[in-house]
Amino acid sequence: MELLVAAVIVSLLTAVAIPTLKRVAVESRKTECLSRMRALGQATLLYTQDQSGRFPRSLHSAGAHGEMGWTASIASYLQVDIRAGAAAWQQAFNRYYRCPEHREDRVSYYSYGLNVHFELTPDGDSYTGSPATWRKVVQVPQPSRTILLAENRPVAYGDHLMCHLWTGVSAARNALAHERHAQMANYLFVDGHVETLSVEKTFDPASGVNLWNPSLAR
Repeated sequence: MELLVAAVIVSLLTAVAIPTLKRVAVESRKTECLSRMRALGQATLLYTQDQSGRFPRSLHSAGAHGEMGWTASIASYLQVDIRAGAAAWQQAFNRYYRCPEHREDRVSYYSYGLNVHFELTPDGDSYTGSPATWRKVVQVPQPSRTILLAENRPVAYGDHLMCHLWTGVSAARNALAHERHAQMANYLFVDGHVETLSVEKTFDPASGVNLWNPSLAR
């Protein structure tokens, strides 16, 4: 009888503990994702200081300007040597450019995408706020309210978000990993801070919300 009672108690304790442990693990992965995004933000800001204030480019325009994509451009500021070989790059990629909740193991699938507004020009792009451009940090009116990086859906070589083409919330949902952290995602702002938000808090034209376009972010 005593063994039976003990077994019942252990079963009850296990039933209570397992969900708690799962929640702790999920929260831990979310916190680690926030930490990685902050590191990317610090590295990006250090890069801009060495580049006369200019942001790194994504694969959207880097090649056309003879530059590396933003992940490679800021690598040295993360103490990553991109010349160290494929194995070293894979390790660095998983450490910095991949959210722990992102289980896709292909190295070309980034967890974070750069806001493409920082590389748009009126010569080849159509966007709200043209002909203004935001290639430099000082050109961004509201750094603390303008998104720099966000969690994107896994797409091969998808290191950027074409948010200037979004017309509604559904378009943002299709591009963002907006449910990765309990129906929300993490967002890095130009000033370096990170917030966990629902997609509607970042982009909802019907409510006048747009934290992506520097000319509209409030």
